[in-house]
Amino acid sequence: MLAAVFVAHLLATLSPGPNVLLVMHTALQHGRRAGVLAGLGIATGAALWCAAVLLGLSLLLERFEALSMVLRVAGAAYLIWLGLCLWQGARGDAFGAAPALSRGGAQAFTRGLLTNLSNPKALLFYGSIFAALLAPGLPLWLRLAAVAVVVADSAAWHVALAWYFSTAGAREIYRRAKPAIDRSAALALAALGLWLALSG
Repeated sequence: MLAAVFVAHLLATLSPGPNVLLVMHTALQHGRRAGVLAGLGIATGAALWCAAVLLGLSLLLERFEALSMVLRVAGAAYLIWLGLCLWQGARGDAFGAAPALSRGGAQAFTRGLLTNLSNPKALLFYGSIFAALLAPGLPLWLRLAAVAVVVADSAAWHVALAWYFSTAGAREIYRRAKPAIDRSAALALAALGLWLALSG
C-alpha cells in the first residue's frame, strides 16, 4: 500500500509544474542552498496538504464550491505574480540579486511553501490518492506513514533538482541564455496560473 502511494505521488511529482519550475530557477539563479530550501518548502507544503486531507478538508472543498473558487483564484494570482516577477528580472544579472527573491534562506523556503500551497487542486489530488489507496479502517500509524512517504518523496525529488541545476554546467547554460530561460519560465508559470483560474 505504501509502495502504491509512493508510485502515484512520484508520477505526479515528476510532471513539470510550478514546483519544478521554481526549484530549477531558484537553484540556477541563487545557488544550491536556496534551491534546496525552496525544495524543502515545497515538501513542507506537501505535508500540510496531506494533513489537510487527513482532517477532511478535501471533502470541505468538494462541498463548498465558493471556498474552492476563492482558493483557486488566489493561487492563480500568486502564480501569475511569480511569472511577472521572473519576466521583469529576465534582463538582469544572471547571478545578482533578483527582484523576486533575495539570497536569504527564509525567502527561498517561503517561496517554495507558497508555490506548493498556491494550488488548492493539490488538496483534491492528495485526497483522491488517499481515498483510493488508504482503506477507511487503516490504523493511524499507517496513514501517517503514507504522509511520511509523500513528504520524503517530494523532498528527495526537489532537492535532487536543486542539486543538479546548481551545478557549474547548468549555471553556465543559464548565464548564457538567462533572458530566454527566465521568460520561458515566466510564461509557463503565468499559463499555469491562468489554467488554474479558468479550470473548474
